[in-house]
Amino acid sequence: MKFWFDFEVPRAKVAFGRVVLFTLLALDAVLQLRHAPRYGTDFNVAQLPGLDGLGPGRFGYGAGQLVLAYAFVMIACGVATRWFVPLAAVIYNWLYFGSQLDSYQHHYLIAMLLILACFVPWQGAGPVKSWALRLMLVELGIVYLWAAISKLDPLWLDGGALGGQIHGSLRSLIDATIGMKAVAILVPLTELALVGVWARRLWPYLAPLGILFHLGIVWSGLEIGLFAWLMIGLYAFVIPDRVYVVVTRRLAPVHAVWRRLAMAVEARRWLVLAGSIVAGIVLALSCRFPDALGLALGLTLGLVALAARRREVAALGLAHVLALGVWCFVDRTSSVTRDYYKFWGGTARRLKDPAAAESAYRRLAELAPDDATAHYYLGRLLLDRDAADEGLAELHVAERLDTRTARAYITEASWLARHDRTNEAIEAARKALQIDPNDAETRTLYQRLLARTGHAP
Repeated sequence: MKFWFDFEVPRAKVAFGRVVLFTLLALDAVLQLRHAPRYGTDFNVAQLPGLDGLGPGRFGYGAGQLVLAYAFVMIACGVATRWFVPLAAVIYNWLYFGSQLDSYQHHYLIAMLLILACFVPWQGAGPVKSWALRLMLVELGIVYLWAAISKLDPLWLDGGALGGQIHGSLRSLIDATIGMKAVAILVPLTELALVGVWARRLWPYLAPLGILFHLGIVWSGLEIGLFAWLMIGLYAFVIPDRVYVVVTRRLAPVHAVWRRLAMAVEARRWLVLAGSIVAGIVLALSCRFPDALGLALGLTLGLVALAARRREVAALGLAHVLALGVWCFVDRTSSVTRDYYKFWGGTARRLKDPAAAESAYRRLAELAPDDATAHYYLGRLLLDRDAADEGLAELHVAERLDTRTARAYITEASWLARHDRTNEAIEAARKALQIDPNDAETRTLYQRLLARTGHAP
């Protein structure tokens, strides 16, 4: 029992680990938003029996990830963790176990860790005793053990499987030094060594080994999403305690100044909260994620209700602004929003929902006016519903933006031919053949159009 219930670490370790881990989880949650359009089809298979009908749809998955990101930032800031950690655990487990569209096993690991996180005292003062934190490290060791066992196969150990996935500068370095076969053997050996991450006496050796191991995965390009970075974040709990003790002592003057500043801000808590609400609404208005404003308003109401029952009102307000700021940061610095509408348009087309597809591609064209795919599919959809002028205009934009593929010219030529606009169709087909002279279907169309006008092919 001492192994579990006498596991004690410095408060600084828990605080630093909380900030690093939950900040990474917040970023990962927003990045997952691009996958929302894959959810909500007529058929769903859950991760567990009996949950097929509980899987999230497109709106549910997107809203769930945004709320998750919000909750993770609040946890990282150390406010109302008793509320936000269980909320995050419930939402994450629903999103993961509700559908096998998310089949990555590392999401299963995060789902289990979030359940354990509900029992970690993330806020407070003094050293932290936590069986849940110990179990999180044991679970991490189990992951390494199974990862090593799964690689004890000739297909892996001969270096062929790994060699087919690593390219670029890292591949050149490996080939010039120890070779791919040696690396393929070293990987499971390293994972076997890292099984001991739960053992305090091994932390001085395993912390640098594990961090370097996962940085190598990032370098190789084999990481899935932010998983390698999330694993590095978990090593905040593996770094030896004495490191945190020394750093805490060195930063004591800074911490004192920070506490005085926090007290001064808290003294004006309701003014800070009001300013935070206004700033949050401004951020939500500038965020291009679907339903972001409505979700932000709902979260703001929850913030006000929570603030009425707590002391750290100013901290809640500032964390609220930071959380919505993460939404905007990912929106403006990544392709997530564009990918969302691109995937939604593609899914709607496959499900024979032209109205939804048109709406998605219109929004994509607004967000990314230089995206030829958006204009091409929007043009096709408009022509299908006889919006000829607008549809052809969109195809012309696609032709101008993408000079390496002939699909927009082919679509234009086919539509013009069906509507007896033969001369225009010939010109479009001719341009298509200039780009792709080997396309048999376009060549046949071109020759048929020439024959219609009495010209020799």
